Amino acid sequence: MQLEMKNKLRSFFKREWILLILFFIPSIYYLVLPGFYEPHDLHHFADIYQMYKAFESGQLPPRLGPDFSWEYGYPLFNYYYVLPFYIGAFWFWITGSLISSFKFVFIITLVLSFLGMFLLLRKFFEINASFAGAFLFVYTPYRAVQIYVRGAMGEALALAFLPFVFWAIKRLIEKPESENIVILSLILALFILSHNYIWLLSLVFIGSFALLELFRIKNKIKSLVSLVKSFFLGVGLSFYWWFPAISEKHIFPSRTHFLLEDHFPFFKQLIIPSWGYGASVWGSGDSLSFQIGFVNLAVFIISLLFLVVNRRLLKEKSIRNLITIAILGFLLALFFMNIRSLPFWKLLPIYQMVQFPWRLLFLTTFFTGILGAFVAESLPGKTNLWSAFLIIFLSLGLTFSYFKPSKITYKKDDQYLKTFFAREEISGKSGSVSEEYKNYSEDYLLMPDWVVKRPNSLPSFKIETEADIIRLTKTSSVDWRVIVQSEKPTQVIFNSHYFPGWYAKVDGIEKSIKVMEPYGQIAVDINSGVHEVRFFWKETPLRKFADFMSILSFFVVLLITLRKKFNLDLF
Repeated sequence: MQLEMKNKLRSFFKREWILLILFFIPSIYYLVLPGFYEPHDLHHFADIYQMYKAFESGQLPPRLGPDFSWEYGYPLFNYYYVLPFYIGAFWFWITGSLISSFKFVFIITLVLSFLGMFLLLRKFFEINASFAGAFLFVYTPYRAVQIYVRGAMGEALALAFLPFVFWAIKRLIEKPESENIVILSLILALFILSHNYIWLLSLVFIGSFALLELFRIKNKIKSLVSLVKSFFLGVGLSFYWWFPAISEKHIFPSRTHFLLEDHFPFFKQLIIPSWGYGASVWGSGDSLSFQIGFVNLAVFIISLLFLVVNRRLLKEKSIRNLITIAILGFLLALFFMNIRSLPFWKLLPIYQMVQFPWRLLFLTTFFTGILGAFVAESLPGKTNLWSAFLIIFLSLGLTFSYFKPSKITYKKDDQYLKTFFAREEISGKSGSVSEEYKNYSEDYLLMPDWVVKRPNSLPSFKIETEADIIRLTKTSSVDWRVIVQSEKPTQVIFNSHYFPGWYAKVDGIEKSIKVMEPYGQIAVDINSGVHEVRFFWKETPLRKFADFMSILSFFVVLLITLRKKFNLDLF
């Protein structure tokens, strides 16, 4: 009877497609149902929509959201992570539904998370243990917090790519071939574009894993050279985004509404199971769950025991390296989520950007997924199959109730657009200003010093002047032309916030821009007579350089791929 049950379990694990279907039902159930949930970061609706509008306006790469800030525009995508909104905008282009686009991004994060962790773990463990670790990686309380409570798109996507990074490094070091250089560089670029700083917080662990794997092999030089190539290509492919974001950061005031020192979780909040859909606040009155997870904590503790009493798997150096990083990474994440780590946080230039130290739960989620597979395979003989099944059963059974929203609403896309924009509707611009938008604060859009105050109404006209307007042409939301006639020298004012990237031409000749108060509008001087004035957005020289570096990196990746396919001698 026991042998028969064992064979059935083995057959169950080998039928991956059945397992995948069963696996995803609880996690995505509320993402495929009609209606919508409303997480904290509901403003990602606006981000997806403005990314679509930026593409529609002809921006390559997209940087300016034309309808933000009472239609004065804002270059959000020059500073904010972009990959989730590329995905969302693409799905919106296909479906025409913002609600399904919002959900689709999170479905992608869940699929990628399971696949990435499974691929990584299969480099070290048997299939049953790899399934167990991948299950635990997804069915963790913090994953449900990311999706159904916070709606943290970028963080969820970055976490999904993290195991792919480790997998690609392992693959490249084992076989330092051109195709693996390409794979790692592409994954690194996607990882960087997923979130502003999750990749930075992960860098020490990624680097440590790569170094330990290098020390393990004989042909270190070839693998090291391949790693360096991949790193620079990955950085180069994403250069168009991160280089301007860093170089032009000084334009905006360096402040945050959430101080890091106010949001350290208490130790009991990490250990004791709790759940809520509220906010992170100062003190212990948070109504947001910071729990690491019962199964996650259990596999960490059992892993420590196995280090002492069962070293069978640890005899293999590659597994020992991975488990060492996982255990130390978990402990470091715990330490940096404690208020006593604040002096060390202050050594990081970006520490206030992190805002919430409990974000490091993404690391405990990642590392305990690895440790779950280690525990499942560490038990001898038949018991490792049962332990894998137990991890899957417990991780699913103890967390699936978290994978649901606090409530379901049945609004249309336009009802959300009315909250985030003055006149936007899916079918076009409304004739009147939304009442909901009047009460909506866009203070997360930090303004430069030349914007004296935020607008609180639409401009009377997009282009204003004392001259007579003969013709006004809108080529796109970032390209306007006006023909004016004036009997005396005057100004033509373009009612958009000035940011580097806005230019003006008078009669085809580029003219210097004046910045007006109080909203930082754009203006140019004209002489008397008839003139054509054009206001348009394009890449600055610095951004063109960044774009060039990314294009160059892309062509290098392409050449490496062609070299592999056609056996070209490029290097």
